[in-house]
Amino acid sequence: MVLLVWVFLGANPAQAELSVAAKGRDWHPRLVNPAQAPHLAAILKQLALVYEPQMSPEEREQDLISKVDQARQLLDMKRLFAMRQRSLRLIRQNGAELSWEGLRRLKWPNGDAVGVLLKVPVWVPARAQRVLTYGDFTKKWQDVAERLPRLCGQVWFAGDLKDINHKPGYRAETTSFELNSLHAPFAALLIAYIFREGIYQPEKRLPLLVVRGGEDTYAASAYSGPVTVDCLTFPDEEGRSLECQVVSCQFSSLAELHHGRHAQASNHRLGCALDLNDFNFPGVVDGTPNPISRSLRQYNRDAMHRLDARNLPAWVYHAAKQIGYRLPQEWYYFGYHTDWPHFDCGTK
Repeated sequence: MVLLVWVFLGANPAQAELSVAAKGRDWHPRLVNPAQAPHLAAILKQLALVYEPQMSPEEREQDLISKVDQARQLLDMKRLFAMRQRSLRLIRQNGAELSWEGLRRLKWPNGDAVGVLLKVPVWVPARAQRVLTYGDFTKKWQDVAERLPRLCGQVWFAGDLKDINHKPGYRAETTSFELNSLHAPFAALLIAYIFREGIYQPEKRLPLLVVRGGEDTYAASAYSGPVTVDCLTFPDEEGRSLECQVVSCQFSSLAELHHGRHAQASNHRLGCALDLNDFNFPGVVDGTPNPISRSLRQYNRDAMHRLDARNLPAWVYHAAKQIGYRLPQEWYYFGYHTDWPHFDCGTK
C-alpha cells in the first residue's frame, strides 16, 4: 500500500509508474512454503525493507544496515561464516553426506528445515522468459538436464543485448531459488535491496536473470529447443581495454546456457553462497558476464555494466560487503582467476 500512496504525493514519473505496476503486489521476499520453516518466515517479515516516498540513497543504505544488524541478532550470528560452521556440525551430527541434497532434508533444533525455497523480487528485460531449473546429487549436469529429477527453482532467459540494456523496458517480476534457511535472511536483504534501488532510481535497475544458492549440480531442461544469446567478446583477455564486439552464441538447449556443478568444498553445497547472473558462454574471449576471469577490466564494474547490464555494477558489491559476504575479489578461483558473480559466507 505504501507504493500506491506515492501517486498522490507528487511522486516523480518513475515512482508513479511503478506504483501502478505494483498495485496489488507485495515485493518483499518470502518463503514459497512457509510451513517448512515457520521461524524463518516470521524473521523475514521482521526484516522487510522500508518503502517510503523520497528516501535518499543514504537512508536506503542505512535501512539495509539496520536490518542486517537485526538479522544477526535474531540468528545469533556475528559473522556469516557461522552458518557454514553450524551446517557442517549438523551434517556430522546426523551422519549425512556433504552435499546439498543431503543437507537440505535436515532440520535445525527449532524445527525449521535447512533447505528452503525463497521467492524474491527482480527486474527483468521486457521480453525475458521464465525457465525452470532442476537439481540432483550427480557428477554430470547433462544427467540433470535429461532426467529432470527435481525442481529447484528458476532463472530468466533474455537473449537480445539491446533488450537487456534497455532499462526503461524492464518489468518487475519474481524468481525463486533454494538455499540454507540460515542464509535466507541475508540473501533476501541483498536481493530486495537491489530491487528497491531500481524503484527509487530506474537507471540502477539490474536485470537479475540468474540467482543460484544451494545446489550440488543443477541445469535447465535439455528439451527446450535451440536458443541464441548475445554476449560480448574482448580481444584483450587480461588487460583493461573495454574494446569488444557483440557475438551471437548458439545453444542447442537452455541447459547448455544454464547449468553448473560445484566442488565438494563449495559453500553452494551448504546453501551458503549466491551466484548472481552466472552464465555459460563458451567460444568467446573473456565473454561477459563471465563467471571466471582475470582481466583487469573486470574491476571497472560500472563500465562493464554499461556495456552489458547483466554485469553487476559496483554498488552491488558494496551492498554485499555491508551485509558481510565474502566478495569475489577477496579470493582466487584458480590461476589468479576471480569468480566474479559469486558471493558467500567465507571459509574461515
